[in-house]
This record gives sequence, C-alpha cells and structure tokens, in this order.
Amino acid sequence: MSDLSGKPDFRGPATLTFEAPPAEFEVQVDLRGHSQPIDGIFRWYGRVRPHEALQSFMAAAGSRREGRLSTDSGDVPVLVSDVDFWGRYRLQGTGMPPYPLVPEEDPDSESDDVVAPSPDDQALHRAAQLLEPEFRTAAVTTDGYVELLGGTPAPSPTAASRAMNNPLVASIYEKLWRPAGVAMMGVGGISMSAERDKAVDDLRLSGDMKVLDVAAGPGNFTRYLSDHLSGDGITIGFDISEQMIRRAVRDNRGPHAAYMRGDAQSLPFADNTFDAVCCFAALYLIPNPLTVVDELVRVLRPGGRIAIMSSYGRNAAPVKSVLGAVSGRIGVRMFDKNQFTSIFEQCGMTEIEQEVRGLAQFVSATNAH
Repeated sequence: MSDLSGKPDFRGPATLTFEAPPAEFEVQVDLRGHSQPIDGIFRWYGRVRPHEALQSFMAAAGSRREGRLSTDSGDVPVLVSDVDFWGRYRLQGTGMPPYPLVPEEDPDSESDDVVAPSPDDQALHRAAQLLEPEFRTAAVTTDGYVELLGGTPAPSPTAASRAMNNPLVASIYEKLWRPAGVAMMGVGGISMSAERDKAVDDLRLSGDMKVLDVAAGPGNFTRYLSDHLSGDGITIGFDISEQMIRRAVRDNRGPHAAYMRGDAQSLPFADNTFDAVCCFAALYLIPNPLTVVDELVRVLRPGGRIAIMSSYGRNAAPVKSVLGAVSGRIGVRMFDKNQFTSIFEQCGMTEIEQEVRGLAQFVSATNAH
C-alpha cells in the first residue's frame, strides 16, 4: 500500500538534516503513523515530495541515510530510504512523531472516518511537546505516560524511598499513607481538600497554564490541579517511582493531566517553561532536595508561581535533636524554617509567603526574573 494513500496525519513543510556529510533540505512531507498492537510502539512513516537537491545528495551519499526531521511540532531521528518512481524518498521513525497526534483538517478530503485521539492522549502529547528535543527523542509513551528512564528502577537507598516504590503503598497512598504521614507532621486544622485548595490559590491556577507537579505520586494532587485549567492547559505529574506513575495513569489521567517518569534532579525542560511549579509532601524524602528546588526555579517562567509543602524541624534544641535522630533512621529530612524562604530570596523572588503548621511548612513565591 502506498505511503500517501488516504488522508495523512501530517502534510506540510519540514527540515531534513544529515550529519555525515552535513546537509540540510527544506522539504514538503506527507506522514502518518499508528501504534503496533503487538508491542505498542508508535511507528510513523511517509514520503518526501520530489526534491532535486535531496535526490542528488542521496544519489551521491547512498540510498539509505539516517538523519533528523523537524517541523514546528518536533525534531526526531528519521531513516530516509527507498526512492519511488516519482522521486519521493521514504521516511520512517519510531516513538513520538514530529507532528501533533491530533488529526489536522484536510480541506481536499471528504473522509470523516478518522478517529481522533482521546482528550487524555491529547494531554499526553501536549506534555511530551514541552520536553527538550534530546529528551523528546528518547521518550516512550506506550504505557500512557512519558517514560524518560528507559524502565530503569528508581533507586531506593532509604526505608522511605523503598516505600515510595512499593506497589502496595502506591495503591493506598492517597487514602491512608499520605494522610497518616501528614497527621504525624501535625498539620492540624487543614484537611486534604483544604491543602489542595491552598495549592490552587498559591499557584493562581487558571486557563491554559502549563503546570509542573514534582513528586506527584499516584496523581490525585496533579489531577485536582488540572481540573482548574482549561483550553490547552496542562498539569504534568512528574515522579521517579514507576509504581506511583502507573497508578496515576490508571486513576488520574484527564484532558488537562498527564504524567512523566524521570529524575527531578535534572528536569527535562528548558528554562522558563512553566507558569507554575510545585512539590508537596515530598522534598523531605528526596536524596538531594535542594537540587530539585533549584530545578523547579530554573523551569519557572518570569512572573510564574512556585509552591512547596515540606517538613519543619522546629527550633528548640531538644525537639530538633529528637526529630533529627528519628527522621535520619527512616530517610526523612527536616528543614529549618528559613531554608526555602532564603533560597527564594536569593533567587530574587517576590511575594514570598510562609505558613507553619506543626512539623510542616507551606512556602510560595513569585519568580520576578
């Protein structure tokens, strides 16, 4: 069957580049793709419309070349091969394609039988498009989330981190595990729903904002944040635990909520990507929490909002020493009261607010730069 039969998923301009020998061509392409039912891998393919300079290059360099294909929606590896009778070279690739997965309107086609991706899949695609190109190329989305670690298990150096990678904990996290932990921190007078509402207010969520929720766990918090967005708004739940992310995909996907599995110590996004970033009830479990905070600040756009909820070690020496001893045994870190406010001040942030409840602290701020 011809690559160009029927209605393509993408038809339009693209840039085709090669490294050895170096070359770049502005071309017109027709592309389509689908997920294989056996392995679930998305494969896309198509043809380059006749292009004399490309034909001369391919004839001199060989009829099968690896390069890169870029459009306004993505930049991905591509295999160029198999020229047909009309001088059109075949294009092939796997993984995230260089075009939106939402079918584009084709005024020349009368076919209405193209099934559009679900709103949840569209949200996943919008999330993947926020990745920097090198991460987008390697991303796998076959399980309903963006996998950035190649299936490598999350490290579990402490009792707390081992718990976060436990499927049983993932299944009871939102109803039992997290409430119990918050209760032990003495967050009196604030319910789970009130905590979520506070996050929405602190982050000033609305419209088509881009929001990042780091250490999202099973996604209940992420989904709640996403419910306050509209249009192309997206909240990305980011976590290193495969068990947590799988649970999030199962229970908390949505038209404005998508999930990624990766390492928050090196976020796969460009500077100034997000309108709001947050990390609730997790920094005290992360091996290098201040590195994660630096990353959150880095990807936050000027004027964007950051909000965190973490532990507070108290100032009284006896209390502080006891908390330090207990928390150290299980891998939970206790932070000083000025730990995060000082960081935000040093970053030139404004509207810094802090609320201390028991052994917990809520801190929010606006990125002024």
